[in-house]
Amino acid sequence: MLKSGDLARFDTGIYYLPKASRLLKKSYLDPMKVIVRKYIKSTTETYGYFAGATFANQIGLTTQMPAMLEIITSKESTKGRTVTVGSQAIRLKRPTTTITSENAGLLQLLDAVSQAEKHSELSALETGILLKNYAKQQNYSKELLFSVLSGITGPTAKKLIKWGIIYEFIS
Repeated sequence: MLKSGDLARFDTGIYYLPKASRLLKKSYLDPMKVIVRKYIKSTTETYGYFAGATFANQIGLTTQMPAMLEIITSKESTKGRTVTVGSQAIRLKRPTTTITSENAGLLQLLDAVSQAEKHSELSALETGILLKNYAKQQNYSKELLFSVLSGITGPTAKKLIKWGIIYEFIS
C-alpha cells in the first residue's frame, strides 16, 4: 500500500491515508495533530497536556515560542525524556497524579502556577492577575481541586493563596 501510494508513512508506526488536492499532488499530515493524538488526547480520553513555556505562551504569560514543546503525559513513565515527532522536539514528563479528561485543565493551570516566574515576562502582580482570570474563566470546582491535592507542592499552594487564585474555585 505504501508503494502504490494508498497509504503514507509519517513517522515510525504512524501512517495515514493521503488525500490529493488541486494544489498539491499529495497531502501531508500536520505534526501537531500527531503530537496531540499521541501524547495529549484521543477521541475518547485525555491523558496529557502542554506545559512549561508552551502553555505560558498559549495563555499570554510570554510571547516567546519555545523551540521544544513540553508535555506532561500519562503515556510517559520516566521523569523526563526528549523525543522527536516529525521535526518537532518534545520534552515528555510523567505526571504527579493520574491525568483524566476532568482534571487535565486544572493540572495544567497548577503546573503554570508552579512555573510562573520561570516563564512569565510579566511582573509578579500581572502574572497573578492573568492566572487568576484564567482560573475564573475555567470554572474549576473545589471538589476537583481536592481530587488533585496530593500533586500540589507547598510553593504552588502559597502562590495559589498569594495571587488569590484559590478563591476562584466555585462550590
